[in-house]
Amino acid sequence: MQLKIGKAQGRDFSIDAQELVTGRTCIIAQSGAGKSWSIAVLCETMCRAKIGFCLIDTEGEYYSLKEKFPDILWIGAEGADADVDDISLDYDIEKINIKQLVSKAVSESRPIIFDVSEVDMVPRVTRLAHVLYDVASEQKKPYLLIVEEADKFIPQSRDSIKKIEEISRRGRKRGLGLLVATQRPAIVTKNVLSQCNNQIIGKLSIDNDLKAVGIFFSSKQEVEELTTLNPGDFFVMGSLAHEKTKIQFGKRQTKHRGVTPLLEEREIVEYFEEEEEEEEEDMSIYEDAGRITRPDKPEDDEEDENISKLPEILLTDHPEEEQEKNDFQTEEENPKTPGIKEEDKPKPKPAQKKAARKKITRSTTKSPEEAVINLIERDEAFEIAGTKLRRKRFGFGSGERLISGNMIYIPLFHVSVKYIRGRFRKTTQHTSFVIDGVKGRCVDTAGGLKFRPCFSDYIGLDENSIKVLNVMSFSGETVADLEGMTRLKQSPVKSALSRLEERKMVTISDTVGESDEPVYVPLITSTLPKLGTRQRNFDFRTGTLNGEKWDINIKEGDIRTILKALEPTSEIIEFRLYYYPLFEIKAGSDLEERTLYIDALSGREVIINI
Repeated sequence: MQLKIGKAQGRDFSIDAQELVTGRTCIIAQSGAGKSWSIAVLCETMCRAKIGFCLIDTEGEYYSLKEKFPDILWIGAEGADADVDDISLDYDIEKINIKQLVSKAVSESRPIIFDVSEVDMVPRVTRLAHVLYDVASEQKKPYLLIVEEADKFIPQSRDSIKKIEEISRRGRKRGLGLLVATQRPAIVTKNVLSQCNNQIIGKLSIDNDLKAVGIFFSSKQEVEELTTLNPGDFFVMGSLAHEKTKIQFGKRQTKHRGVTPLLEEREIVEYFEEEEEEEEEDMSIYEDAGRITRPDKPEDDEEDENISKLPEILLTDHPEEEQEKNDFQTEEENPKTPGIKEEDKPKPKPAQKKAARKKITRSTTKSPEEAVINLIERDEAFEIAGTKLRRKRFGFGSGERLISGNMIYIPLFHVSVKYIRGRFRKTTQHTSFVIDGVKGRCVDTAGGLKFRPCFSDYIGLDENSIKVLNVMSFSGETVADLEGMTRLKQSPVKSALSRLEERKMVTISDTVGESDEPVYVPLITSTLPKLGTRQRNFDFRTGTLNGEKWDINIKEGDIRTILKALEPTSEIIEFRLYYYPLFEIKAGSDLEERTLYIDALSGREVIINI
């Protein structure tokens, strides 16, 4: 019997029912990647085929299967159905004779939703596992045990429920199959994972989890591919498929009760404070030879209301060696506010030429800004940092100890651009990318934050200066050379070179000819990437930002100026903001103190040059 569960390359994809029901299968994907959805699709498919299963529900979200399949037996805490329309709890988990009910369900191939969301989970699940194993030994009929959030019941510790481990080893001969599902395979006992000859694996980001599923892949490159999957995409492997197949699970018949609640749309009324605020301690950080200083007063943040989860698409890659990182936030346009005269509004400071050092500020906020939800916790970040500290760094490091650690949020911009391309046949192209908002570096979030210089050296320049700087090489160019390369007239080229010299971005290296024509060379190593068409979506679960964040220096106009210099037809159609979490961990010894940054999604160290 074949069960159709989704699509692979536009075609229906089916799995063998016998292998699913009596085999050993694991479904692994991080939060928000579609794990619960995929389990529900499998359950609905089995219900249509009259296949029996028992699903351990830790969140009370699968009772909605009864909307279309009333034969399902819902066992849970009394009162669990109080807020549910047209669906009633069948049995009270505290009063039911579980042995009698399971015997009936197995003999009749009836599904069970074993809802432990409102009770002490482990004792009930332990009892259920023993009963199912005994009943399966007696009846020897195909039946599937589905363990959601398996890390709660079979962790990599002595607290693992041994009967579930035994089912993974000996259940097949009794007709009792096992499907375990988890977001964190790294903390599930390997005694069970190693028995899973069928795998359904979706997006993962945390290093330890990627290592844990490495046993199912033939190469590290295949494992790394998991970090790039979109929500709902899964690799099906093992005996369920002839070869590793990427699929998208199909639609559900029943309502998804595990969806993240959404904020209601509300009008936000802006206002200006009329009273002077008390002076607060600033958390400004200055970039100057690695020193950190604290001036007197922070700048106010202006926050973008339109913050959301973003897809990330990069420009055509330009290889650069440096990985850095920072922060940002869009500036709202100055709104006209009732009751405030235009001349009374605070005047923006005029733009200044590049200073000797760039100020990077932080602020603490409790405003309802959205931030990407972290996948690793503070204790895990400490464990990862501790492991890195134990590795000697240029002969030093063995004496270092952890001092402190806190979550910080980096603002990232998703920039979407349209432009016209084609020498003979003009067509509209679309590309998008992610930048940090302090230095304008390109950001890659796949497998942990990585930074490339990208726009950073060109922020604050005018179009002509950008055009001139971007075509210069270390072999040097004269003014005439640059005229031909940029198609600018002599006067704008000379003006651009003068401005670049003032900012110490170019210098004269030599002179040529009888007139001693100066030869200019750049003092920066990066060039701008070319506009491409690369698009790769990244979706993150978001929540409310409530903590320290890095402030924004980059404006939309800065990026628009650079894009216009690259391609005059380019237009920014989206400039959106979201905050990305990191753990900032202080460590030190008798000799020095240093800071490590740990990606709160992948667990990898992030290189940040402040």
